[in-house]
Amino acid sequence: MPTERRRIIFSDDEIVSAALAHCRATGIRVPDAEVEELSIETDKDCGLLLTFAVGSPDQIDEVGIDAGNVLTALVSYCRMQSIPLPKAAAKRLEPRNGALSMVCDLQLRRGSVTSTIAA
Repeated sequence: MPTERRRIIFSDDEIVSAALAHCRATGIRVPDAEVEELSIETDKDCGLLLTFAVGSPDQIDEVGIDAGNVLTALVSYCRMQSIPLPKAAAKRLEPRNGALSMVCDLQLRRGSVTSTIAA
């Protein structure tokens, strides 16, 4: 059975936008400050660590987001940006040359076909 594979590579700005929108939508608290640094945990499971430029040592300056929530955030981001994604595809995160990509694998289902190879 053939498999269709699609890879979407996200810029750091897109990842930050998706992550912050996900945090707001799910109630994850983030400081009211600019994101100073984005770290992608490529050696683990593609989770994120957002570091914020806060003015006080009493404020939270880092927010970690696990890979499952990152994937959910990027799927939501694609929907908001009208980037089509196959619903039935298996989706996973994969580091790619210092960036983060979402890989979609879709098993193409076809009716049974009998082929005959001439000898």
